[in-house]
Amino acid sequence: MMKKMFLTGLTALMLLPVWASELPLPLPLLVAESEAFEIVGRLEENALILHVDRGPDNSPVLAATLSVEAGGKEVEAQFRAESGDYRIDDALWLAPLRAAGEHALSFTLIAGEEADLLVGDLVVQAASEQQTGHGFRLTPLWGTVLLAGFGGLAAW
Repeated sequence: MMKKMFLTGLTALMLLPVWASELPLPLPLLVAESEAFEIVGRLEENALILHVDRGPDNSPVLAATLSVEAGGKEVEAQFRAESGDYRIDDALWLAPLRAAGEHALSFTLIAGEEADLLVGDLVVQAASEQQTGHGFRLTPLWGTVLLAGFGGLAAW
C-alpha cells in the first residue's frame, strides 16, 4: 500500500513541469466603447474576432459595416452570420498586432442609419509575462530536488 502511494506521488512530481508547461496562454483582448456601441475583441492565432453590441442594452449589432484601422492601414471586418461576430483574417494586417505591447485601433461602424467612431487598445503580453502569469511553476532544478528528497525518504 505504502509503495503504491509513493509511486503515485513520484509520478505526480515528475509530471508537474509538463502540466505547468501545457497551460494555455491568455489571448490578447481589446475593448472599445462609445455612448451607443461597444466592441469587444480577441486576437486569435489566425484572426481578430470582434463582437459588436449596443451599449445601453447589450443587444448584438448584426450585419453592420465595420472598418478597423491600425498603424495607418485600414481593413474591413467580415460579418459571420453563423456566429454573430466580425472577423479579420488578413495576415499582413494582423502581423504587427502580434508584437508585445498596446496597439491603438480605430473602428468605423455603420449600422443602418447609425454611424460611430470608436477607439480601443489591443493589449498583447510578452511571452515571459504570459508564462509567469500562471502562478506556480516547477523548474527542473526544484523538480530534481523534490524527486531526490522523496527518493531519500523512501529509502530511509
